Amino acid sequence: MREPQTLIESYPIPQGGERSAYRWLLLAAAFLFLFMPFITTFNEFLTALVMRLGGDLILRQWVAPVEARLIAVLLWPLGISASVSDQMLYLQAGSKTVSLFISWNCVGWQAFILFALSLVTGLQGSYSRRSKWETVAFGFLGTFLLNLLRIAVVALVAFHFGQLPAVIFHDYAGTLLIILWLFALWHFSHRFILVPLEEPEDWDEEPALA
Repeated sequence: MREPQTLIESYPIPQGGERSAYRWLLLAAAFLFLFMPFITTFNEFLTALVMRLGGDLILRQWVAPVEARLIAVLLWPLGISASVSDQMLYLQAGSKTVSLFISWNCVGWQAFILFALSLVTGLQGSYSRRSKWETVAFGFLGTFLLNLLRIAVVALVAFHFGQLPAVIFHDYAGTLLIILWLFALWHFSHRFILVPLEEPEDWDEEPALA
């Protein structure tokens, strides 16, 4: 005789790493927006630290020019032709021309610091090593693409609306985009990428008879 089937659906309970990642991101978002005036000072401290370590040379000579060229490619389908000279981005549509300077401090290295910090809590738990590396690679690539999108939108805002709206978007909306991306990253990773390690189910084995 068959037992009646239950109609109650079961939903997956978030793993410890996922809960920790969400908790950390909520605290980070609250801190960023509540203490936004102090973030500028902290960003200046990080900037000075990066300059002392020589990281600004790498960002200025290698990262900023490459991102400027990639942004020019992104803007081309939107009807804005762009030419690149080192870190300068010259936008033109019709008779309107706008020049933008891609500073090494605006290429999005801060987003990678937040991403690295989120790895500490997001990868907590018993997951396979391969799935962890896949999560790191997926998150790194997504953060890089998000930075390109963010700078491209800043360029669009500067081209159509001027410098002040572009600065506001850069300082506030850009931070919000990073937080939203990290939420989406860890939600997706814990659902589809991270593979829990199988634990031995000793309790299912029948005890040996004496």
